[in-house]
Amino acid sequence: MAKTQITIPVFVPHSGCRHSCVFCNQWKVSGSSGQPAVEDIEQTVKRYLSKVPPTVKRVEIAFFGGSFTGIEESKQQMFLRAAEGFVRMGLVHAIRLSTRPDCIDNEKLALLKEFSVETVELGVQSFDNSVLAAAGRGHTALDVYRAMELLKGCGFRTGIQLMPGLPGDTRERSIYSADEAVRLMPDDARIYPCVVLAGTRLEAMYRSGEFTPLDLEEAVDISAQMYSRFTANGISVIRIGLHPLENSSSVIDGPYHTAMGFMVKSRYRRNVLDSLLAEHKPGHGSVVNLAIPRSFCEEYIGLRRGNMDYLKSRYSLASIEYHAADTDRPFIIA
Repeated sequence: MAKTQITIPVFVPHSGCRHSCVFCNQWKVSGSSGQPAVEDIEQTVKRYLSKVPPTVKRVEIAFFGGSFTGIEESKQQMFLRAAEGFVRMGLVHAIRLSTRPDCIDNEKLALLKEFSVETVELGVQSFDNSVLAAAGRGHTALDVYRAMELLKGCGFRTGIQLMPGLPGDTRERSIYSADEAVRLMPDDARIYPCVVLAGTRLEAMYRSGEFTPLDLEEAVDISAQMYSRFTANGISVIRIGLHPLENSSSVIDGPYHTAMGFMVKSRYRRNVLDSLLAEHKPGHGSVVNLAIPRSFCEEYIGLRRGNMDYLKSRYSLASIEYHAADTDRPFIIA
């Protein structure tokens, strides 16, 4: 499917962060070695703009990797002014940034309004206070509710980032976090299953046996349940899993996979088909003929037909036939 929107990432690793979370090593994730200069921002944006395909109708500049509103105000202005120049020229539509829930107040938001910032994403990670404490986040769930109220009151688009699999987290707590996020109705969501990165406190906890990360199957299953909550409520999940790392050896352990997004969406589609078959109650050894939505055909089929093979075995079917159709929901062809 051709891209209609792109986000140009500008990394400000660890900038403005008040705490060192146990899982975090933004130098590894971003591949950046320090704060960008104005020239770096301009060169990054120009490089991306030179490669924008004709199908793209919307371009954003996004500041990631730190707590943007925690950066000293003069540097915020410097970064934003560099990005806003492209907005004023009509080459970029808007600016987005990520920050901490406890780095939001009316004064900070007034500054963002001056510079064409449209979307503010909150690094929430969890709505369970015990999980937040174990991760060294330094904020509570109450900070998230307050920040979202302020952001929406000022007219910003909002995003929430969650991280299932943190120390002290459970399947139930992760799904609770997704449910709480839905209750706040952000415009976007990201799901980042926790991995153990080199050089973090989490690595030390892992090596001492204090922490065990989710395996890939657990992460896919939990993330699919979280994804289903967002999708059912019209909230766009714009990222699942870490972006592919330049050096994957920096991942010590945990559910890192370059195709995590597809795997989670495919599991979500499998669950939809599973519910459909459970309701239909196909007979042992029967043949099931499915019509599946054309737009999500590959996700329904699964990697190497994995979803179809799973359902065939689960329901002891002779075979599953499937056909792409112009439909929003799959159905069984009589």
